[in-house]
Amino acid sequence: MKKLVFFILGGLLLSWWGWSLAEEKALNALQVPVVKKYEVKMGKVSFPHAKHFLDAGYSCGTCHHEKKSEVNGKMVPTPMSVEKVKALYAAGKSPFQCKTCHGDLKKSQYKKLFHKNCLSCHKAMKAEGKKVPTKCRDCHVKAKKRKALEGC
Repeated sequence: MKKLVFFILGGLLLSWWGWSLAEEKALNALQVPVVKKYEVKMGKVSFPHAKHFLDAGYSCGTCHHEKKSEVNGKMVPTPMSVEKVKALYAAGKSPFQCKTCHGDLKKSQYKKLFHKNCLSCHKAMKAEGKKVPTKCRDCHVKAKKRKALEGC
């Protein structure tokens, strides 16, 4: 009887270990771009992940949320949990794209969301005396217009 119990427990342990390794491999495959670039009408916008994580000490959940909860009468986003990231990734979905959970949004909705997230944080930091961009042209960079050359 003891051998049977040890055999079953050993099998369960090996199954769990194999599942853990597969899960770890999937998470290691996630690649966060060092700089995420967006092409918008106002000009290119670059979001330096490294600067926000390493320098400012934020985490993925600062911007990427799972759901909203009420806190002191205000609806605030709950940071995306590792479990949610794993579940989305296992389902073949990108855990860090808005459209994964929200569907296709209109450009105006993306603009509103990005400005709310980015600007609210930057304005709060500026109020603390930190040097952060808060003006449109600080983040939006338009390509320089060049005069057309003859023969091109």
